[in-house]
Amino acid sequence: MNRHSRVRRAPVYGAIIAGGITLFGNAVAAVALPWLVLGITGSAAWTGAAAAAGMVPLIIGAFFGGQMLDRHGARRVAVAADLVSASSLIAIVLLHESGLLGMAPLMALIALGALFDGPGMAASESRYPELARLARMPLERVTAMDELADGAATIAGPIAAGLSIALVGPELTLWLTALCSITAAALNAIYLPGKRRAARGTAARQGALVGGRFLWSEPPLRALVLTGMAVVSLFSALDAVVMPVFLRDSGRDATDLGRFLALAGGGAIVSALAYARHGQRLGPRRILLASLALETLAFALLALQGGDALMLLSGALAGLGVGPLNPLVSTALLRGTPAAIRGRVLSAFNALALVATPLAVLLAGAAIELAGTRAVMIFLAAMFALLALPYLLAPAHEPVRAALPASPTNREASR
Repeated sequence: MNRHSRVRRAPVYGAIIAGGITLFGNAVAAVALPWLVLGITGSAAWTGAAAAAGMVPLIIGAFFGGQMLDRHGARRVAVAADLVSASSLIAIVLLHESGLLGMAPLMALIALGALFDGPGMAASESRYPELARLARMPLERVTAMDELADGAATIAGPIAAGLSIALVGPELTLWLTALCSITAAALNAIYLPGKRRAARGTAARQGALVGGRFLWSEPPLRALVLTGMAVVSLFSALDAVVMPVFLRDSGRDATDLGRFLALAGGGAIVSALAYARHGQRLGPRRILLASLALETLAFALLALQGGDALMLLSGALAGLGVGPLNPLVSTALLRGTPAAIRGRVLSAFNALALVATPLAVLLAGAAIELAGTRAVMIFLAAMFALLALPYLLAPAHEPVRAALPASPTNREASR
């Protein structure tokens, strides 16, 4: 790669790294903050309340922050979100060290940081089409690299948090998370585009709900988004509820869960890398069918409730199936959405995902109580097979077109 190519690609790499650092810091804070509260109060109830305090503001910020993103641009919103997050964490530590940290200010500061996390999540992603064009890279490769960075941050964050809390305590660990946010803000200020085409006419006057309306009114995007969200939500239910209960009931322990999740995570990394390299050539229909077939097979094998080898094979297959889905859906959203409302559409999708995943986990837990893990696994396998039917029966099915390379007309309209 020559120097000119490195210069062209620096912004997209910088934006992806900034997003990964932000998510890493959030993952560390998600462990350190409840630990700090437990040390202060000794109460499991207050610890749970602190862990949940940011969820509602996060969803509200994710949904309504898109309008701010479309109005003020990705760079300003991303930098502001990271700085607000850093400020709230620093305030928590300083108040705690001065003996002034009650539960009310703690909850308020957690909520403040979470409120701006939503717009920050969408800010960098909203400029990936422009950054990909600048870098002369396929958008599929950019979204896959973003997914890999986010996955690495999600895995490494809790591990780093546990080590840091054990070595230096939760207070100094929160300083680490604040430093992550400041670093991400600096990277976003350097690498995210400063210029933007201002929304005009109808797009400028429409409110936050336009993102949700656009997703619902565009059949290709609607089908892809619902499919991707369903797969990710059902996979989350498998990780969080179905497998822990199944392993406990079958006499296994947390080590077996760790091996299953490690193989699932490894499979997801492999398939995301394959999507980055071959996604544009294979096309969305083949990728969707392969992903859904792998998920169907994985859950069907799990429903057999066989030995360790079968369980681990199922984990690897499930990971391979889920890996390309997030970058595929992101690519479809970015290609199929006009630039003037891109922030609101991405924010609406993020808000829906934030609601759908915990809802799937809750429903899976209730279903296991009623019918047991085998019945839930069979049901989930059937759900994946049903999701694949539209793509299998209609080779030219409408939902696939949203993720194809945009026509010259569409590319011009989305700039």
